[in-house]
Amino acid sequence: MTTSSIGLKPVRQIAAHELVLDQMRRSMETGQFSPGDRLPSERELAEILSVSRTVVRAAIAILEREGRILVRRGRGGGFIVQAPTYNSTETRRMMRQNREGVRDAFDYRVIVEGAASRLAAERRRTADLAELRELLTSMEAALLASFEEQTPMKVVEFQRLDSAFHLGVARAARNPSLYDAVEDARRKMWLPVGSVFGRLEKNANDRHGDVLAAIESQNGDLAEATMEAHINDTRSTLEAWLQR
Repeated sequence: MTTSSIGLKPVRQIAAHELVLDQMRRSMETGQFSPGDRLPSERELAEILSVSRTVVRAAIAILEREGRILVRRGRGGGFIVQAPTYNSTETRRMMRQNREGVRDAFDYRVIVEGAASRLAAERRRTADLAELRELLTSMEAALLASFEEQTPMKVVEFQRLDSAFHLGVARAARNPSLYDAVEDARRKMWLPVGSVFGRLEKNANDRHGDVLAAIESQNGDLAEATMEAHINDTRSTLEAWLQR
């Protein structure tokens, strides 16, 4: 009997700095830290993550090489999150070569975020609705600001709020495993897809209000259907972009 016939694979021991690196990348990719934000200090990160400062230093060095952070030395310095750079030609080429991966990422989002929206409609609390309304207002303001000044920073700010809204919906579902799945799904999508949007379309904020209205009215069927339609709108926008 071979290991492949029983579904077992060789186990690779993961270095501590890789685990720290994954957490820090995730925090940036899901919008918890935005361009211009200062990360906690090396000492603070070591305490938060329960690792040595040497481990944190190794992770920071990789983030700096990747261009995700700027390290300022000396007094008043720190770790500053950087805005991403966009290369639409290269991104389009890579995504055309990986159409199945893009399709799978959207399928995953439709399934887990649709389910989260349904549960959110059933389990939401007053505080959840207040948080989502505030995010919706901020998203509209960020979208309008991006039309006045189309810069990567403006795009990233909207994307940060967009992620916060979707994760807020997942949080309202009150299912930790489902929340983790939504976070993972968004990360899988934005890793290949986020860099496509060097500018925002006028419909970028469409349907968020409808999702919130369905959740507020506790209509699980409508909340799930509206979230699925919203994600598929993004899918259609991306497919049209890849065909140009």
